Amino acid sequence: MLWRQMMANALELTFLGTRGEIEMRSRRHRRHTALLIEHKNARIMLDCGVDWLSRLNVVAPTAIVLTHAHLDHAGGLVHGAPCPVYATKQTQRLLSRWPINDRRNMPLARTVTIGGVRFKAYHVDHSVRAPAVGYRVWTKAGSFFYLPDVARLPSAARALRGVDIYIGDGATLRRSMVRVRHGISIGHAPITTQLEWCAKAHVPLALFTHCGSVIVRSNARAVAAIVRDLGREHGIDARLVSDRDRLRLLASSAQKPRTRLKENKIATALSFVCLA
Repeated sequence: MLWRQMMANALELTFLGTRGEIEMRSRRHRRHTALLIEHKNARIMLDCGVDWLSRLNVVAPTAIVLTHAHLDHAGGLVHGAPCPVYATKQTQRLLSRWPINDRRNMPLARTVTIGGVRFKAYHVDHSVRAPAVGYRVWTKAGSFFYLPDVARLPSAARALRGVDIYIGDGATLRRSMVRVRHGISIGHAPITTQLEWCAKAHVPLALFTHCGSVIVRSNARAVAAIVRDLGREHGIDARLVSDRDRLRLLASSAQKPRTRLKENKIATALSFVCLA
Protein backbone atom coordinates (compact mmCIF):
# COMPACT_ATOMS: atom_id res chain seq x y z
CA MET A 1 0.00 0.00 0.00
CA LEU A 2 2.78 2.42 0.91
CA TRP A 3 4.59 1.81 -2.40
CA ARG A 4 1.38 2.32 -4.36
CA GLN A 5 0.74 5.56 -2.51
CA MET A 6 4.28 6.73 -3.21
CA MET A 7 3.96 5.93 -6.91
CA ALA A 8 0.55 7.60 -7.13
CA ASN A 9 2.08 10.84 -5.85
CA ALA A 10 5.35 10.56 -7.79
CA LEU A 11 6.71 13.43 -9.83
CA GLU A 12 8.46 12.23 -12.99
CA LEU A 13 10.72 14.53 -14.99
CA THR A 14 11.94 13.62 -18.47
CA PHE A 15 14.48 15.84 -20.20
CA LEU A 16 13.07 15.77 -23.72
CA GLY A 17 15.84 18.01 -25.04
CA THR A 18 18.96 19.60 -23.54
CA ARG A 19 20.54 21.57 -26.40
CA GLY A 20 20.80 25.34 -26.19
CA GLU A 21 20.40 27.89 -28.99
CA ILE A 22 23.34 26.56 -31.01
CA GLU A 23 23.68 24.83 -34.38
CA MET A 24 25.88 22.09 -32.99
CA ARG A 25 24.21 18.84 -31.97
CA SER A 26 25.32 15.56 -30.46
CA ARG A 27 23.74 12.24 -29.56
CA ARG A 28 23.36 13.39 -25.96
CA HIS A 29 22.23 16.92 -26.76
CA ARG A 30 20.17 16.74 -29.92
CA ARG A 31 16.96 18.70 -29.40
CA HIS A 32 16.10 22.09 -27.97
CA THR A 33 15.68 22.24 -24.23
CA ALA A 34 12.33 20.96 -22.99
CA LEU A 35 11.20 19.18 -19.84
CA LEU A 36 8.20 16.88 -19.43
CA ILE A 37 6.54 16.72 -16.02
CA GLU A 38 4.34 13.69 -15.37
CA HIS A 39 2.14 13.66 -12.30
CA LYS A 40 -0.92 11.42 -12.09
CA ASN A 41 -2.80 12.15 -15.34
CA ALA A 42 -0.94 15.37 -16.17
CA ARG A 43 1.78 15.65 -18.83
CA ILE A 44 3.11 19.20 -18.61
CA MET A 45 5.75 20.33 -21.08
CA LEU A 46 8.08 23.10 -19.98
CA ASP A 47 9.24 25.01 -23.07
CA CYS A 48 8.73 23.93 -26.66
CA GLY A 49 11.41 25.05 -29.10
CA VAL A 50 11.58 24.78 -32.90
CA ASP A 51 12.87 21.20 -32.71
CA TRP A 52 9.43 20.18 -31.41
CA LEU A 53 7.52 21.35 -34.48
CA SER A 54 5.41 18.41 -35.70
CA ARG A 55 6.52 16.30 -32.72
CA LEU A 56 3.98 17.38 -30.12
CA ASN A 57 1.85 14.36 -30.97
CA VAL A 58 4.70 12.19 -29.63
CA VAL A 59 4.95 14.14 -26.38
CA ALA A 60 1.14 14.39 -26.01
CA PRO A 61 1.20 17.22 -23.45
CA THR A 62 -1.89 18.15 -21.45
CA ALA A 63 -0.41 21.64 -20.92
CA ILE A 64 2.60 23.64 -22.08
CA VAL A 65 4.35 26.20 -19.88
CA LEU A 66 6.81 28.69 -21.41
CA THR A 67 9.72 30.52 -19.80
CA HIS A 68 10.03 33.10 -22.61
CA ALA A 69 9.45 33.71 -26.30
CA HIS A 70 12.83 32.88 -27.86
CA LEU A 71 12.42 30.38 -30.68
CA ASP A 72 14.46 27.68 -28.97
CA HIS A 73 11.89 27.77 -26.16
CA ALA A 74 8.64 28.60 -27.94
CA GLY A 75 9.16 28.07 -31.69
CA GLY A 76 7.51 24.66 -31.64
CA LEU A 77 4.17 26.44 -31.23
CA VAL A 78 4.33 28.50 -34.42
CA HIS A 79 1.53 26.37 -35.91
CA GLY A 80 -0.45 26.22 -32.68
CA ALA A 81 -0.74 23.86 -29.73
CA PRO A 82 -2.93 20.84 -28.90
CA CYS A 83 -3.43 21.96 -25.30
CA PRO A 84 -3.50 25.09 -23.09
CA VAL A 85 -0.35 27.23 -23.21
CA TYR A 86 0.67 29.06 -20.03
CA ALA A 87 2.99 32.06 -20.20
CA THR A 88 3.38 35.56 -18.83
CA LYS A 89 1.46 38.40 -20.46
CA GLN A 90 4.70 39.66 -22.03
CA THR A 91 5.42 36.30 -23.62
CA GLN A 92 1.82 35.83 -24.79
CA ARG A 93 1.94 39.26 -26.42
CA LEU A 94 5.14 38.37 -28.30
CA LEU A 95 3.47 35.19 -29.59
CA SER A 96 0.13 36.86 -30.33
CA ARG A 97 0.25 36.15 -34.09
CA TRP A 98 0.57 32.41 -33.60
CA PRO A 99 -2.64 30.33 -33.77
CA ILE A 100 -2.65 29.24 -30.14
CA ASN A 101 -6.30 28.73 -29.26
CA ASP A 102 -6.12 28.27 -25.50
CA ARG A 103 -3.85 30.90 -23.90
CA ARG A 104 -3.58 31.13 -20.14
CA ASN A 105 -1.84 33.83 -18.16
CA MET A 106 1.00 32.97 -15.79
CA PRO A 107 1.23 35.82 -13.24
CA LEU A 108 4.49 36.61 -11.49
CA ALA A 109 5.00 35.51 -7.88
CA ARG A 110 1.59 33.84 -7.61
CA THR A 111 0.89 30.12 -7.37
CA VAL A 112 -0.85 28.53 -10.35
CA THR A 113 -1.89 24.87 -10.19
CA ILE A 114 -1.84 22.83 -13.39
CA GLY A 115 -2.87 19.19 -13.22
CA GLY A 116 -2.09 19.00 -9.53
CA VAL A 117 1.37 20.55 -9.99
CA ARG A 118 2.03 23.99 -8.52
CA PHE A 119 4.00 26.66 -10.37
CA LYS A 120 5.25 30.06 -9.28
CA ALA A 121 6.92 32.32 -11.85
CA TYR A 122 9.93 34.47 -10.92
CA HIS A 123 11.30 37.29 -13.06
CA VAL A 124 14.87 36.71 -14.22
CA ASP A 125 17.27 38.71 -16.35
CA HIS A 126 18.12 37.08 -19.66
CA SER A 127 16.79 39.11 -22.60
CA VAL A 128 15.46 42.60 -23.22
CA ARG A 129 13.30 41.64 -26.20
CA ALA A 130 11.97 38.39 -24.74
CA PRO A 131 11.66 38.81 -20.96
CA ALA A 132 12.10 35.49 -19.18
CA VAL A 133 10.94 33.82 -16.01
CA GLY A 134 12.06 30.84 -13.96
CA TYR A 135 9.59 28.51 -12.28
CA ARG A 136 9.45 27.08 -8.81
CA VAL A 137 7.55 23.81 -9.27
CA TRP A 138 6.31 21.49 -6.55
CA THR A 139 3.99 18.72 -5.44
CA LYS A 140 3.91 16.60 -2.29
CA ALA A 141 6.75 14.53 -3.79
CA GLY A 142 9.25 17.39 -3.90
CA SER A 143 10.23 20.63 -5.56
CA PHE A 144 12.54 22.01 -8.21
CA PHE A 145 13.42 25.37 -9.73
CA TYR A 146 13.50 25.44 -13.54
CA LEU A 147 15.75 28.11 -15.02
CA PRO A 148 17.20 27.05 -18.39
CA ASP A 149 18.11 30.58 -19.57
CA VAL A 150 19.46 33.09 -17.06
CA ALA A 151 21.90 35.95 -16.78
CA ARG A 152 20.82 37.03 -13.28
CA LEU A 153 18.37 35.69 -10.73
CA PRO A 154 17.26 38.55 -8.43
CA SER A 155 17.21 37.61 -4.74
CA ALA A 156 18.52 34.17 -5.66
CA ALA A 157 18.81 32.85 -2.11
CA ARG A 158 15.19 33.73 -1.39
CA ALA A 159 13.90 32.33 -4.69
CA LEU A 160 15.73 29.02 -4.23
CA ARG A 161 15.23 28.57 -0.49
CA GLY A 162 13.78 25.16 0.35
CA VAL A 163 14.07 23.81 -3.21
CA ASP A 164 15.17 20.18 -3.59
CA ILE A 165 16.60 20.46 -7.12
CA TYR A 166 17.88 23.31 -9.27
CA ILE A 167 17.61 22.82 -13.04
CA GLY A 168 19.75 25.50 -14.64
CA ASP A 169 21.48 26.99 -17.66
CA GLY A 170 24.37 24.96 -19.09
CA ALA A 171 25.41 27.44 -21.78
CA THR A 172 28.85 27.95 -20.26
CA LEU A 173 30.95 26.35 -17.53
CA ARG A 174 33.15 29.09 -16.06
CA ARG A 175 33.21 31.94 -18.59
CA SER A 176 30.51 34.53 -18.08
CA MET A 177 28.35 35.29 -21.12
CA VAL A 178 26.57 38.13 -19.33
CA ARG A 179 26.51 41.70 -20.59
CA VAL A 180 24.40 44.67 -19.57
CA ARG A 181 22.01 46.44 -21.95
CA HIS A 182 19.65 49.23 -20.85
CA GLY A 183 20.45 48.35 -17.25
CA ILE A 184 19.38 44.71 -17.68
CA SER A 185 21.74 41.75 -17.55
CA ILE A 186 21.38 39.66 -20.70
CA GLY A 187 22.92 36.41 -21.83
CA HIS A 188 23.96 33.45 -19.73
CA ALA A 189 25.44 33.12 -16.26
CA PRO A 190 28.11 30.41 -16.03
CA ILE A 191 27.49 27.20 -14.12
CA THR A 192 29.94 28.39 -11.45
CA THR A 193 27.76 31.43 -10.68
CA GLN A 194 24.60 29.35 -10.54
CA LEU A 195 26.27 26.93 -8.12
CA GLU A 196 27.04 29.89 -5.88
CA TRP A 197 23.32 30.73 -5.83
CA CYS A 198 22.51 27.12 -4.95
CA ALA A 199 25.12 26.99 -2.20
CA LYS A 200 23.73 30.10 -0.52
CA ALA A 201 20.23 28.61 -0.63
CA HIS A 202 21.43 25.13 0.48
CA VAL A 203 20.08 23.41 -2.63
CA PRO A 204 21.55 19.87 -2.58
CA LEU A 205 21.25 18.87 -6.25
CA ALA A 206 21.88 20.97 -9.37
CA LEU A 207 21.20 19.68 -12.89
CA PHE A 208 22.23 21.62 -15.98
CA THR A 209 20.37 21.58 -19.28
CA HIS A 210 20.30 24.02 -22.25
CA CYS A 211 23.88 22.99 -23.01
CA GLY A 212 26.19 25.28 -24.96
CA SER A 213 28.80 24.47 -27.59
CA VAL A 214 31.63 23.85 -25.10
CA ILE A 215 29.63 21.07 -23.44
CA VAL A 216 28.06 19.65 -26.61
CA ARG A 217 31.36 19.27 -28.46
CA SER A 218 33.39 17.99 -25.49
CA ASN A 219 34.01 14.45 -24.37
CA ALA A 220 30.91 13.59 -22.37
CA ARG A 221 32.70 11.88 -19.47
CA ALA A 222 35.33 14.58 -19.18
CA VAL A 223 32.89 17.50 -19.12
CA ALA A 224 30.56 15.66 -16.73
CA ALA A 225 33.51 15.19 -14.36
CA ILE A 226 34.28 18.92 -14.54
CA VAL A 227 30.71 19.78 -13.57
CA ARG A 228 30.76 17.29 -10.69
CA ASP A 229 34.03 18.82 -9.44
CA LEU A 230 32.59 22.33 -9.66
CA GLY A 231 29.66 21.13 -7.61
CA ARG A 232 31.87 19.57 -4.94
CA GLU A 233 33.64 22.90 -4.51
CA HIS A 234 30.28 24.28 -3.36
CA GLY A 235 29.09 21.19 -1.48
CA ILE A 236 26.50 20.39 -4.18
CA ASP A 237 25.80 17.30 -6.25
CA ALA A 238 26.05 18.85 -9.73
CA ARG A 239 25.40 16.99 -12.98
CA LEU A 240 24.81 17.55 -16.66
CA VAL A 241 21.65 16.05 -18.12
CA SER A 242 21.17 14.63 -21.59
CA ASP A 243 18.19 14.15 -23.87
CA ARG A 244 15.86 11.44 -22.49
CA ASP A 245 17.33 11.42 -19.00
CA ARG A 246 14.61 10.82 -16.43
CA LEU A 247 14.31 11.75 -12.78
CA ARG A 248 11.66 10.43 -10.41
CA LEU A 249 10.81 12.11 -7.11
CA LEU A 250 9.06 10.03 -4.48
CA ALA A 251 8.00 10.92 -0.95
CA SER A 252 7.70 8.17 1.64
CA SER A 253 4.33 9.51 2.79
CA ALA A 254 1.98 11.92 1.05
CA GLN A 255 0.84 13.08 4.50
CA LYS A 256 4.21 14.37 5.68
CA PRO A 257 4.95 18.09 5.34
CA ARG A 258 7.05 19.39 2.45
CA THR A 259 9.80 20.46 4.79
CA ARG A 260 10.64 16.79 5.36
CA LEU A 261 10.57 15.70 1.76
CA LYS A 262 14.35 15.88 1.28
CA GLU A 263 15.04 13.21 3.86
CA ASN A 264 12.15 11.09 2.58
CA LYS A 265 13.00 11.25 -1.11
CA ILE A 266 13.73 7.81 -2.53
CA ALA A 267 15.01 8.37 -6.05
CA THR A 268 17.32 11.06 -7.36
CA ALA A 269 19.30 8.93 -9.84
CA LEU A 270 19.06 9.54 -13.56
CA SER A 271 18.02 6.76 -15.90
CA PHE A 272 17.11 6.54 -19.57
CA VAL A 273 13.67 6.24 -21.08
CA CYS A 274 13.09 5.74 -24.80
CA LEU A 275 10.92 8.24 -26.67
CA ALA A 276 10.03 7.21 -30.20
